[in-house]
Amino acid sequence: MSEYVYDEEEYEENFDDSVLSDEDLLEILEEYRRKRFIESLIGPVMSTFFHVALIIALSILIKDKYKVEPAEIEVKMAEVGEVKIEEPPPIEEPAPDEVEPEETTSPLLTTVAIENVDINDAALEDVSDEAPSTEGDSIVEAVSDVVVSPSAFASPSVFGGRSAAGRASSVSKYGGSMMSQQNLLKALYWLKKVQRPDGSWAQGYGIKEAMTGLALLTFLAYGETPTSKEFGTTVRKAMEWLANHKINKDTGSGYGHAIKTYALAEAYAMTGISILEGAMNESVKVIVNGQQNGGSYHYKYNKNQNIKQDLSFAGWNYQALKAAYGAGCEVKGLTNAIHKSVGWLKKQASGSDQGKGFPYDAANQPIGNKHSMRAVGVLCMQIFGEGKYANLQDEITTIAEVDYPNLSWSKPPEESLYGWYYATQAMFQHGGKNWTKWNRKFQGELNKNQSREGYWEYPGEYHAKFDSQTCKRVYATTLCALMLTVYYRYLPSTKGAIRGMAKKKEEKAPPADEGLDLIE
Repeated sequence: MSEYVYDEEEYEENFDDSVLSDEDLLEILEEYRRKRFIESLIGPVMSTFFHVALIIALSILIKDKYKVEPAEIEVKMAEVGEVKIEEPPPIEEPAPDEVEPEETTSPLLTTVAIENVDINDAALEDVSDEAPSTEGDSIVEAVSDVVVSPSAFASPSVFGGRSAAGRASSVSKYGGSMMSQQNLLKALYWLKKVQRPDGSWAQGYGIKEAMTGLALLTFLAYGETPTSKEFGTTVRKAMEWLANHKINKDTGSGYGHAIKTYALAEAYAMTGISILEGAMNESVKVIVNGQQNGGSYHYKYNKNQNIKQDLSFAGWNYQALKAAYGAGCEVKGLTNAIHKSVGWLKKQASGSDQGKGFPYDAANQPIGNKHSMRAVGVLCMQIFGEGKYANLQDEITTIAEVDYPNLSWSKPPEESLYGWYYATQAMFQHGGKNWTKWNRKFQGELNKNQSREGYWEYPGEYHAKFDSQTCKRVYATTLCALMLTVYYRYLPSTKGAIRGMAKKKEEKAPPADEGLDLIE
């Protein structure tokens, strides 16, 4: 737009005052001024609009540039093989006192120090007088956090008391003391500390399997699995060693094999880990195929029952059969083996047609007189659901009246801890006033005689053929620790997880493919 220049001469020459009045001139002038004002505003407004639009456009470009698109996530379930969990680096700790260097191992996790407490009569003041009942007790299933195999034969209620809340409830209900559970925890830390690098405990042919099985059973009884925070690595390594330890066809290590099978079966029932199932099945086959026709066992799995019918050895095999059945093992002949076991045990009980108490060797010593064998027979009958068998009651009375006074660390009978391990469970399963007495006494003896490090020394004459001091301590410690888990390991109303077997009236073994009557 060209700039207008006012020319006065031109204005006067062309001005015709006869045409425009003064009012017309003022109006024209006012219109002119308005247009000039509007023209003067157009530039700044356009500039402002342009800059604002530019800023908005730049902000949009910058935002789009750094905008993060949401990731598309796809979840798939895939089957994977066994995964080895990477172990944390070992932490050096001083070896336990009086433990041979070749038997010890550095703990994988730092142990928690537990102060030693002087033991006196007040230590058992929190022990309840309430005795367990075998009828109508709750299983504490609501508080169980133990993972159980989904097998149709497994009973989750069997392990219902092994969670932290379940343990606390059962200990209170069945007469355990806080001190005894603290001492049990000390024992677990000691066992963890002396575990060998390969996951086993102790050394020796057959001994290694037995001690590792007993140690694993102890941790499982406390509710520990491979996922546990404090003892998970210990448990996992023990399971791996037992599962990968191939069966030796030389069955001279029978005790080790029976205890190993017992531990594998219980571990599989609690975790459902597939590698354990295969190892359990292979181990159970040896026990089923090695049983004597009459239902007992020889420690080399010799089926000739005229040589020896060894109840001491049979007891571990019976516990293994029970655990395998509860874990859902489907090995052919397992059901038949259990029925044969029950039939043999009934024949040995006091008052039966042929037996006069549970003997150590039914073939060569038909009369029973050892406190340990009496306890083995009673407990095995109970775990097979035969705790109410009439001829068993005399044996229970003998434990309560004859064996009870000999429950003494200072003057222990032969095979003391071995017998007490079975008797403590048997009295718990039976319940009543006899359990109340036994409970108070055995806790007091164990609490007073545990070392500051957490282990127990075997009292009295040592019946096993172990040379290593550590092995002896592992054996004694596992038996004592398992006794202190009695309140929640197998609750009374589970009847050994083979409920309904007591309703079988015939002692004759059924065909091998006939299932047991599982009710409830």
